[in-house]
Amino acid sequence: MITDQNNQNWTTSMFSWFGYFMPFSERINAIADAGFDGVMLSWEDEEAPNTISRYDFPKLVRDAGLSITNFHAPFIGYSQIWERPLEDNRELLDFLIRIVKDAADFEVPAVVVHTVDMELGDYTFENGLAFFSELAEAGEHYGVDVAVENVTRQFLLYRLLDRIQSPHFGYCYDTSHDYMLGCGCGRLLQTYPDRLKALHFSDNDKRVDRHWIPGDGFLPLSAILQTLRTVNWHTLSCEVIAPFWWQDRKPSDFCKAVQIGLKKLLRNREG
Repeated sequence: MITDQNNQNWTTSMFSWFGYFMPFSERINAIADAGFDGVMLSWEDEEAPNTISRYDFPKLVRDAGLSITNFHAPFIGYSQIWERPLEDNRELLDFLIRIVKDAADFEVPAVVVHTVDMELGDYTFENGLAFFSELAEAGEHYGVDVAVENVTRQFLLYRLLDRIQSPHFGYCYDTSHDYMLGCGCGRLLQTYPDRLKALHFSDNDKRVDRHWIPGDGFLPLSAILQTLRTVNWHTLSCEVIAPFWWQDRKPSDFCKAVQIGLKKLLRNREG
């Protein structure tokens, strides 16, 4: 936990994958040793060279003294949600609903999903609306927030937020994604402040979606922090990826650098 210059407490978490190929438990321990409070988990099994079932993740995380901020569903296959009718996407929907149930079983408050993949063909909005409406119903049933991440085609996310009014349905705000889009740049957070369900906090150079350590790039993170404070959001969950110049340095040092970056931002931000 970090206390800012206004004596506001912020909890911190970090995504379980941050750019180093190493056993899951070692990554989690590096995050814990750096002083984070929690971790975001990619909810899929890890395979070679270090095989581990996702169902083993929660115990390892909690044994390390960390909480679980959210599960992130696999991010492949979303464009078909819009391109095909619901009956053709039942298998994918059932898969995501199982993840929502898993979150409830492990007492995890939210599941992050995407709207689309990188490409999107001919689509019908009603296909996506039907799909995400049922996913939102699952969130209601299990008491888990469904957070749709602001990837490309943000207009689809806007329309979903307008049409699906479930209190367990909202969005995951990714700072790096938002400032790579002309339609972004803080508009989503300002327009739907009460629908924020998850956060991916990182920095970039406004040229490529790099997910750098907060403070290493040029995003207006101090202004974003101000907005988060006004909507009573006090968890800084970092989705960061170690760039190539970090790869010959210790993963533990990278995690500590992320924590230092957060402390510096909170200490220096305008009150």
